[in-house]
Amino acid sequence: MTDSEGHTFDSKALEGKVWIADFIYTSCPGPCPRMTSEMHKVQQQVRGKPDVKLVSISVDPEHDSPAVLHDYARRFGGPTDNWIFLTGSPETVHLLAYNVFHTGDVISKMDHSTKFALVDKHGTIRGYYSSLEPDSIAELLQDANALRKQTS
Repeated sequence: MTDSEGHTFDSKALEGKVWIADFIYTSCPGPCPRMTSEMHKVQQQVRGKPDVKLVSISVDPEHDSPAVLHDYARRFGGPTDNWIFLTGSPETVHLLAYNVFHTGDVISKMDHSTKFALVDKHGTIRGYYSSLEPDSIAELLQDANALRKQTS
């Protein structure tokens, strides 16, 4: 994949980290701006915690070039050291959204979940949290903190 600054992204950067992922696209007429605003709030809560990463993945790689994604990220306080915005081939994005995270079918549909996924230090998805409900965001942060403290 490629980050919003045009650099190749290697998933090894997430090894040993607790991370939170969401799927968005920059021309979304619906919930994506609100999701990204909520992710920014999460980012503020985990700032200074090098073992936590946030990953926003575009489901519209044909439109969301690194430059477009970068402009979008900047409108919401990103990218930062711990918040990465990614794009990739349609096949890679579909594989992640549909087969790995089970958050939607993005091939020609832009159908994706509004949930944030919490992933542990071993790369296992530990839960899904509504990006649109404050109580769910609080639970996400609590669970992420608990995962940070786990040693095995």
